[in-house]
Amino acid sequence: MIRQKAKSVVNKAFGAGSVSRDGINVAVSCPECDPNRTKKKLSVRLDDYRFHCWVCGIKGKNVWKYINKKFPNVQIDEILFTNPKKYEYEPEEEVSTLDLPKGFVPVFRKTRDPDVRAVKNYLLSRGLTRADMIRWRVLTTTTGRFRRRAIVPSFDLEGNLNYYVGRSIDEGEFKYLNAKVSKSEIIFNEVDVNWKKPIVLVEGVFDAIKSIPNTIPILGSTLSSNSYLYRCLMKNQSNVIVSLDPDLKGKALKIAKTLHQAGCNVKVCFTTDGKDMGDTSREENAKMLSNAKNFTPYSHLTHKINSIRSGSII
Repeated sequence: MIRQKAKSVVNKAFGAGSVSRDGINVAVSCPECDPNRTKKKLSVRLDDYRFHCWVCGIKGKNVWKYINKKFPNVQIDEILFTNPKKYEYEPEEEVSTLDLPKGFVPVFRKTRDPDVRAVKNYLLSRGLTRADMIRWRVLTTTTGRFRRRAIVPSFDLEGNLNYYVGRSIDEGEFKYLNAKVSKSEIIFNEVDVNWKKPIVLVEGVFDAIKSIPNTIPILGSTLSSNSYLYRCLMKNQSNVIVSLDPDLKGKALKIAKTLHQAGCNVKVCFTTDGKDMGDTSREENAKMLSNAKNFTPYSHLTHKINSIRSGSII
C-alpha cells in the first residue's frame, strides 16, 4: 500500500515511469537535465526513497524533500515522510577480495537459457557484435542479483580482476551494479592499454566498446588529479582525446584542461543530436574522433561564456 502511494507521487511529479521487475526501482525523466522528458535516466527507489540521475548526477536520500522543493503543488502523503524505509532491500555487494559474481557464464556461447539469450540479444540491439562480446569478455549469471545483467570485467596490468560493471537489460531496474572498488584507484582494462599510442577517454563501458581501440572508460564524468589514471596519463605525457556525452561538455572540457595543464596533448570532440557514443555506430564514432579539435586554454573559457544565460549576473 505504501509502495503504491510512493509510486503514485513519483509519477505525478516526474511523469509516468518504468517500474523494475521487483517493484523496488522506478525510472523516470530527470527535470534537471531532461525537461522535455525524452529519456528515463532518473532512478527512484520505492523502498527507501533514494534517487539518482545517471546523466547529470543529481542524487539524494529523500526524494520527497526534492519533490516538495521542485514541485510544490504535488501533494505527498505524510506517511511517506514518517516511514522512509518501510521495506527491506538488498545492499550493494561488499567484498574484501574482488571476485566476479558467482555462477557467471560468457554471453557469446550458445545456450538455451532464456535470460542469457536475453542479455545477448540486448547487446546485439545496442550494436555489439559477437566479436565485441568476446573481446570485452562480457559475462552474465543465470541466478542471483546479476541475472539479466551484462557484466563487463576489467583487469589490471598483471591480468588480475580489478573492477566490473553489471548493466541491467530491463527498464526500471537499478541500472548498474558495480564492484565495490574505488574507481580512482583503477584503470578499466589496463591490461589492454598501449600508453605509446593516442588514448581516448569516454564516460562509460558501452561508449568504449563502440569506440576505437585504446579507449578507456573513466566510469563517470570527472577525472581527479589524485586518480591512478591521471597519474599514468601525466607520466606518459599521453596524446588524449576526451569525448564524454554531449550533455557533459563542461565536465569534458574541465578534464581536458586538467590534462593540458599536466603536459598532455589534448583534443576534444562530441557526438551530435544528443546521442551517446554507446548509441552511435562504430563508424560514426571513428569519424568523429578523427575530427577531434585541439584543446586550448580558451576552449573551456569559451564554453563557460556561451553557457551563461541571457540576463544572468556574472
